[in-house]
Amino acid sequence: MAVLRVNGLQIDTKSGEASRQGELLPLTRKERLLLRELAVRAGRAVRAEQMLTNVWGASYRDELPYLRVWMSRLRSKLEPDSSGPALIKTVQGIGYLLDVGAEPVTGAVQRSGSGRRA
Repeated sequence: MAVLRVNGLQIDTKSGEASRQGELLPLTRKERLLLRELAVRAGRAVRAEQMLTNVWGASYRDELPYLRVWMSRLRSKLEPDSSGPALIKTVQGIGYLLDVGAEPVTGAVQRSGSGRRA
């Protein structure tokens, strides 16, 4: 299992599940899929059209307002202040970015303070 740690969250890059302080956050299936799209490309902008196609299918490719609503919902569950997002950034004209000052780690067990696999 690959886990990304950022802003007090642990994000499973395979399932899109997220937890804070060991508590699983109540994300819908679509929210988990969106988060996974961002997590596997953490630190890089993901095109909105790519997210729409990968999560909902090719017929949704141009439904940008639809994606904005879903991203707002996801931010409200992940961000301490969804009006000033620090984790999920909008990249104008492109899509979204999971902003990482995060360390990707493999496995759930870590050495104290090292952020590396034990």
